[in-house]
Amino acid sequence: MDDKYKNLLQTKLADNKRKQEKIKLDKQISFIKDNVNDFDIKYRFANDIEINKLDMFVSNLHFSAPGHIDVNDNYPTSHNNMYLCFLCGSEELLKTYIYGKYEAFLLDIDNWTFFSPYLLLIDEDFIRYIYVNDNGDIQESQRPNEVSCSD
Repeated sequence: MDDKYKNLLQTKLADNKRKQEKIKLDKQISFIKDNVNDFDIKYRFANDIEINKLDMFVSNLHFSAPGHIDVNDNYPTSHNNMYLCFLCGSEELLKTYIYGKYEAFLLDIDNWTFFSPYLLLIDEDFIRYIYVNDNGDIQESQRPNEVSCSD
């Protein structure tokens, strides 16, 4: 097979893989919407720009084990709008970020822990966050290097 056809085949395979991942992600999104009461009223899914920021935020956190974040300091968050990130589960679930009010997430915490026992709520300022472990313990913190004397 010449290089032209090899490249075409690789392109087609990559396109097919992206389509399959999109289908799985859409199924995950539908599953969440179907299993969280009033999802469309209280929440929305993050857009592409927010997803990029959230991916960067999460990648800068220190994990002691999958799903376990090292939280050394306690800093109160603003408790306004937040993004929910799942820290363990399927690949599609880990790519699913949900935006909503802090109070709504707390009221629905049993729904969210159904999907994943380890949750991360990231404040819309992308500095502060809340980590919820599998015991339901809540730790409020902020990214390292963002700590200032005024906090």
